Amino acid sequence: MKNKKDQFIGVKQPLSKKLSQLVFILFFSLFTVFSVLVYTSATRYVLHREKINVGRSLEKTRVRLSQANSSLTSDDILEILYNQVFADDIYPHKRQNGIVRTGESIDSILYVNQEMTLYDVNRKPVFSTLRTGMPTIGKSMGKVIISKVADMEGFVGTKAIYSQKTGQLLGYVQIFYNLGRYYSMRQNIIVFLIMMEVLGTVLALVVINSATKRIVRPVKNLHDLMHQISENPSNLEIRSKVRSEDEIGELSRIFDGMLDQLEDYTRRQSQFISDVSHELRTPVAVVKGHIGLLQRWGKDDPEILEESLAAAYHEADRMSLMINDMLNMIRVQGSLELHQDEVTDLSSSISVVIENFRILREDFQFIFENNISDIVWGKIYKIHFEQALMILIDNAIKYSPSYKEVSVVLSVDNDFATVVVKDKGEGISDEDIEFIFDRFYRTDKSRNRESTQAGLGIGLSVFKQIMDAYHLKVDIKSELNQGTEFIVRIPIKKFEETKEI
Repeated sequence: MKNKKDQFIGVKQPLSKKLSQLVFILFFSLFTVFSVLVYTSATRYVLHREKINVGRSLEKTRVRLSQANSSLTSDDILEILYNQVFADDIYPHKRQNGIVRTGESIDSILYVNQEMTLYDVNRKPVFSTLRTGMPTIGKSMGKVIISKVADMEGFVGTKAIYSQKTGQLLGYVQIFYNLGRYYSMRQNIIVFLIMMEVLGTVLALVVINSATKRIVRPVKNLHDLMHQISENPSNLEIRSKVRSEDEIGELSRIFDGMLDQLEDYTRRQSQFISDVSHELRTPVAVVKGHIGLLQRWGKDDPEILEESLAAAYHEADRMSLMINDMLNMIRVQGSLELHQDEVTDLSSSISVVIENFRILREDFQFIFENNISDIVWGKIYKIHFEQALMILIDNAIKYSPSYKEVSVVLSVDNDFATVVVKDKGEGISDEDIEFIFDRFYRTDKSRNRESTQAGLGIGLSVFKQIMDAYHLKVDIKSELNQGTEFIVRIPIKKFEETKEI
């Protein structure tokens, strides 16, 4: 098992590296797709534009040469191309009887990298700007196609020229666009995009690596914190240093809250063990001492035997009571968080608890003063409410040795129900009130009692845990030798809220 674990640890990959790789692959893929789209769009646009330009040059030349009256010859072509321009289509501001005389050269007709060839009616070339090779009229008649001319690939378009005056066929015009420039431009685009992708990749690696490390840093902080706790589980004082306002920051705060709870639980557990050890030390020592006394002299002395057995029984009774109280406390701690949304019929629960005490303690008078007429639903789990009420009544019984009367009053004030448990017993001093909810705490009077009736100081600690779990407010009023009142305010649910309960 250890070898497998070590092997797994040896091949694991940091989260920052995984995230960097994932983002880089995504970036590289998107950039590549973008580059392909740019390349495809740019080349198609340029190719389409040059094809359109060939068609425009064909039309402009046809319009200009259609001014002739007879079949095209070299002289006619030069005169028309270099001196006459059709006014309506080219230069309307220089119109003279429909004809404009200008010094325009053939460059006004052709676009960059275009060549022109003119043919007579017999399809023989009579004029050409090409230095070598002249294409023949073929498939390009009336359209623009890609063809080769003198080992040069390009667009070729051909149109017939008719006289505007007579309608007679005058010849043919052919425009050739050399795609060599286009291919060169396309190659440059490829080189440029590759360079941009390489540069972008390098920059992306740097930025992504830096960004992912920054993003993963809080996670690494939590990882290191968890590792420290796993190495030293008792070190629960450390906390994460993540303060970001995002999911990781929220996770950090949740983890810190969990550590707070664990630290508090560990502290209370240690305190509990310490308190229990302290409380058990005395009865165990007493029992041990009396057993030793019995071993030495008790066998032959009935008085010592009786005294030792009574003391041992008394301490065993105390330990039994302590164990029961501790079990109750542990049971409450384990169920408090499971019933936070429960509601309870307060009047019914109080009646049940009081009836039980009337059966158990017939020597006491229990009074239930119910000041409400309708059902009141308190926002507390029934078992927890009844247990808290039993603790208060039991505590009142223990501290009322003379005047044996316990009263419970239920009333409603706006959105809260008030439960008051009061007795007319010994009361609690101002100094003791501050500590009565501490575990194993007992007043001086209860400590001086020989009976276990006063308890071991665990009950009110359990009561306080229940109150804190439901965020209930508890007030205490007490006077020595006059009695004590515990006042609990419980939020209630309105009738409309409880229809579906």
